[in-house]
Amino acid sequence: MTESVRFGVVGLGEIYQLAHHLAYQRADGLEAAVVCDLDQDVAERTAQSLGAEASTDYRRLLEDDRIQAVDLVLPHNVHYKIAREFLEAGKHVLIEKPMTVDAAHARELVDLAARKGLKFTVNENTRFIPAYQATLDAVNSGELGDVTLVRTLISGNEFERLGNTKLWKGRQDGSGGGTIIDAGAHSFYLLKWMFGEVASLRALSERLVGASQVEDWSVVCGRMQSGALFSVESTFTSGGPWNERLEVHGTKGLIVVDQHQNPPAMIFRGKRDHAGSPLPGTAYEPNTWKYNSISAGIESFARSIANDEPTAVAPEDGAYAVRIIELAYESIASGSPVTV
Repeated sequence: MTESVRFGVVGLGEIYQLAHHLAYQRADGLEAAVVCDLDQDVAERTAQSLGAEASTDYRRLLEDDRIQAVDLVLPHNVHYKIAREFLEAGKHVLIEKPMTVDAAHARELVDLAARKGLKFTVNENTRFIPAYQATLDAVNSGELGDVTLVRTLISGNEFERLGNTKLWKGRQDGSGGGTIIDAGAHSFYLLKWMFGEVASLRALSERLVGASQVEDWSVVCGRMQSGALFSVESTFTSGGPWNERLEVHGTKGLIVVDQHQNPPAMIFRGKRDHAGSPLPGTAYEPNTWKYNSISAGIESFARSIANDEPTAVAPEDGAYAVRIIELAYESIASGSPVTV
């Protein structure tokens, strides 16, 4: 890239400070021209650290000709409205997962961006985690044979945020749901990206945090169109740090990815390979894997704009994840399996 893509950033909360900020600090091919948050002190401190302008009203960014793209780091329930406004204003849009809380709205945004010739996608960090990339390489090269079962587990500690009724995280009208829409969005994207579409599913959920309105544990399981089975489990009531685990079982072997495991990605070739072997290119980085992958997604989006290339995360796959989320909630409501 010959010059940086100029971003406006809307929403400077925890995930921005821990992850998105890294991308703009590196300033390789992108810069934050304006940063916006309802908290003026946060906006001004963040702007000063980046040499950017501060704002407390995102609408000021809509007509700002300096801004080519926006990075939206907002509560789930406002994703559709604000993303649509920026697309209508002619800005490229990168949005945190889930793309929206409504599958029809997600599809509408994808179609709107395509009509206007704009880059639009979800900042799905799963695509940029080295262990998952190495897993896909091994699967595509046939090292596991035919895939028979894919299992994911995302676990984290959300006791405090779910228990605070003033925050959007534990409110149905703020988040659109709990573990299925929040953590599940990652796993449903992973399934689509790596293994194809889901054929059928059924879902279960429970809630342990009484003050919350949303589920804090869930399992969504079923069959892929390939014939493989899948199980997606998520919990917000783990006392440990955030972690992601992936198991890919095949007729010739098994891959286990666990970000708390050193090394984080292992392949077991056959039923007598008890020791296994590390997958190449996967480093043990328990404190930074998540934040670095989120930052990498922003940098990749900037390159897609600068080079006029398709985004690494296909927007259709982000919208597809929202569709599977909707079906999972339908299954819970009906108590029955759902065919996709």
